[in-house]
Amino acid sequence: MSPRYAPLVPADELASPESYRQLQREREATRFRREIEAIVDSACGAEAGGPLLRNTFTSLSGNLASEGALSFAGLVPPERFEPARRAYDSAIDTRGSRGSLHNYLNVADAGSLVEHPEFREAFAHPLLVALVAYALGGPVKIIDLRAKDTQPLDVVARDNTLHVDNSPFMDEFKVIVTWTMGTGRGPSGQGLTYLPRTNQLLRQCFVNDDGTAWSDEDSCIFPSQARVDEALAAQARFFDDGLPRVVHLQDIAVPCHTIFAASRLVHHRYRTSAGGPRSAIMAAFHRTDEGTGFLGASDLPGSALDRFLLATGDGRPFLELLAEEMPRVVAALAAAASRPGFVVDPDRHLLRDDGFRSWYERQSAGVSLDRLRRATLAAAVDDDTPIVQRLVLRMQYDLQGALNMPLYTDLREEVRKRARIVIREMTPEHIREIVTRHDLGAVLRAEPAPPHRPVSELAEELHGALVALRRLLSTAVASRPAGPIWGSTDGSAAALSLRRFIVDLCVATAHIADDASLATGCVFGALGSVLADDLFDMGAPGREITGELFGMYIRLAAPSLGERCPAHPEKEKLDTYLESVNEERQTAKLASEVLFQAASAEVTARNDDFVRALLRRVLPPGRPSPESGDLGALLADPAALSAYYWKRVVTGKPVAVRFGAADLDTLDGYFGLTAGRSLPAAVARLREETTPGSPAEHLLRSIERLASLRGQSHAEACRDVMSRLSTHWPDLVQRVRGGPDAPPPPADRILSTLHDAIGAAGEEGRRSHRSSPGVPAPRTGSAEVLLTTAEARELARVYMLARLCFSAEEFRIGQLLAGDPRVRYAVLATHLYLVSEVSRSASELVEDWGTAKILLPFTEAFVNVAGYSSSVIDLTPNPKLITVISNNLLPAVAGELLRRDAAVDELDADILAAGVQAAVQRGVFDVTIGLFNQTDRRDVVSLSGLSRRVCPAVRPFGAFCQRWLPYFFDRHPSAPTGRTFMQCFT
Repeated sequence: MSPRYAPLVPADELASPESYRQLQREREATRFRREIEAIVDSACGAEAGGPLLRNTFTSLSGNLASEGALSFAGLVPPERFEPARRAYDSAIDTRGSRGSLHNYLNVADAGSLVEHPEFREAFAHPLLVALVAYALGGPVKIIDLRAKDTQPLDVVARDNTLHVDNSPFMDEFKVIVTWTMGTGRGPSGQGLTYLPRTNQLLRQCFVNDDGTAWSDEDSCIFPSQARVDEALAAQARFFDDGLPRVVHLQDIAVPCHTIFAASRLVHHRYRTSAGGPRSAIMAAFHRTDEGTGFLGASDLPGSALDRFLLATGDGRPFLELLAEEMPRVVAALAAAASRPGFVVDPDRHLLRDDGFRSWYERQSAGVSLDRLRRATLAAAVDDDTPIVQRLVLRMQYDLQGALNMPLYTDLREEVRKRARIVIREMTPEHIREIVTRHDLGAVLRAEPAPPHRPVSELAEELHGALVALRRLLSTAVASRPAGPIWGSTDGSAAALSLRRFIVDLCVATAHIADDASLATGCVFGALGSVLADDLFDMGAPGREITGELFGMYIRLAAPSLGERCPAHPEKEKLDTYLESVNEERQTAKLASEVLFQAASAEVTARNDDFVRALLRRVLPPGRPSPESGDLGALLADPAALSAYYWKRVVTGKPVAVRFGAADLDTLDGYFGLTAGRSLPAAVARLREETTPGSPAEHLLRSIERLASLRGQSHAEACRDVMSRLSTHWPDLVQRVRGGPDAPPPPADRILSTLHDAIGAAGEEGRRSHRSSPGVPAPRTGSAEVLLTTAEARELARVYMLARLCFSAEEFRIGQLLAGDPRVRYAVLATHLYLVSEVSRSASELVEDWGTAKILLPFTEAFVNVAGYSSSVIDLTPNPKLITVISNNLLPAVAGELLRRDAAVDELDADILAAGVQAAVQRGVFDVTIGLFNQTDRRDVVSLSGLSRRVCPAVRPFGAFCQRWLPYFFDRHPSAPTGRTFMQCFT
């Protein structure tokens, strides 16, 4: 094996062109293509518009040959795709591997799934088959069929780094069908991404001194900046401008069916924490004369062509079977010729500007699987996960690691594929059963810390054990049936595949040079040895080898199973924050007024500083372009934008509801302004509902008295009263208490005293100084007063008047604005853009801090679907933010309309921006709250003071809304043309 990477070259630069079988049969392939053309011509000739249909097939096959990929949107009608999707979901949910990076299912092992004609149609529609056969130049079969679900995850691993598939010495085409998991919509994340036209090149091979040509799997990948640059440079020769082009297939309205030249086209699955989870079916097509086997599905009902592709067929020739399916081919060609969007335009899915730069940086940074593994295991340690379960987790990650296996000109490596996949995609239950059977938990607990040894020495030891296993297998006879882990593969095929796998694993491990590859080689070897003993009953020598391989692996893995993430230098700040604000207590206000567990004013102030610093990190300054990201494709269609937003909300709604969102069934409900939040309505309600003689009634009377004396609104008067109360609280308590040894006074006496003071002579000419946020004046002695829980909650309702500063007319107009299509569009686009902008920086924040809990301060804007104890970051909008905007920003915008004497339909971007600024200035995010805490009596709480709370997000969030709400308001398709707000802004 060689650590070198092979370049992509044209055919005339190959070191051993005679070893590439696809180059040796061009004449035969040309004849076969003419036969397909004749079948298509005959079928189209009987149709109206026959020449157009023939030209459409020619155009599609030409595009596939030149670009390397061809995609269709909605090839299978929704009424047929939906039952196939439900069958897929059921099968993968019950039989999938549930691995560390994806959920995998070998479809051949799920017979009931492949028996669905609608399911087969998704990847084996006759048009797809005709195009693949035309491209390969001969009859084709499906040799591998897999289902795979992937969650949003910011990772570059071996299976999703930029690569080409399979062997360079033959051509392989794949059909991949992708959609958003659990829905009938197209892919919205984790999409197939490729470099068009790189299929016109081939991988260079290596040639030994004796003339033997060979290759390896490292030659298939592009895992570093140098290799990514090499792939882009190779692509550049096919474009006059020499610029890179990267197609990312996502944000497609319906399921996407893509044919691509898998063994030549440079491609990968672009895994990020943004976008939705993806489901996919992948079918690998080879020519029937490659000798690479067949899928081996049992006899299937329905199409004879399907039986040829998936089973053994019925003896009839491929072209005869294809001709029988021509009516379906012609119908699909008619749709391709007439239906806009049926054939996906790859130019609409090119990564541009920031989107391309993000992709390039991510791919250039190299494989990040180790980082994800360390974070997951550290979280498992923190959660006191049993050590055996941690070992299973570690093994699942290592099975996805680098393993550089050889590739041969005679394709003999095809035999090993089944064994390799069975081992790599073992379910956690299968791995746990093996771990338990070999009592690896006891071995792990007894194993002393290993001394450091060079990788080369350990690799030599691993290679020696595998050579011993290979020799043992070379004479062993398979005496046992294949177990359930092998699925539909029979014992003889399993034995043949496992033998070949161990032979090639010996070759791969002879040249290991890094710790990660060593761990992967060890875990494959150990599990392979277990499967070999299950099939061959190798006796004591086999069990000794298995024990040796597991011992090596455990010595490598053991240190990581007890590691915790290194503490962040500011971890104390996060710990302090989580004491008062966490998954149960979402905000300081909730902790105080609902749970009666308020932090001190000083701690609250420190927490706010901490949150402001985090906000600066996740909302960095700059001038990003929403047009260049995934959002750009939705901006031209408000209905699609709204549907996409709601789909993302539904995905995360169970988490969002925990963090204050209402559990509503439609988007309209979140835009409804809360009844009674106008100031006049709130005052009237409080006058009617407040208990006479209660602390709340004394506070309300004080507010009303000050409002009357000064001619203020009740909101302004409430802010002044609460400011005075916060500043002078200790003095008031001490005055009413009567002495340091006296018991805490009741709260109504304090507030009654305040009310009397406000009525004193000269009060109308005085204004109290606003207290600093969270810092009341220090005093000696206790400043606690007592009140019932009911009184505390009633008091909190009164002092919330400070935020309810809008008139009834402003609220009425605000409700009209909430129903305006352009305003709604601007709100949804701004929210989606906010989540998109913070997704990457949020992932980096989680990586830096070692916990997703660092994202808890942002739950009112977005939530993590995977929760806050997971290393998976999948951010979705929290629709509570719509409610916040509707209740707090839109009435302020209405106030700007009234101030300018403008009608609702005269709203423009300037007024919208001014309204956001006015909301901040009018104090809707500023309130002084009580510091309530529990006592030894369940129905009595203490009030130790008051703390002015200014939402720590108000400045950055206000600035974000002030910039982007007007921008998207102008971006609405119905907006008049001319100089936009953003042009004026910049």
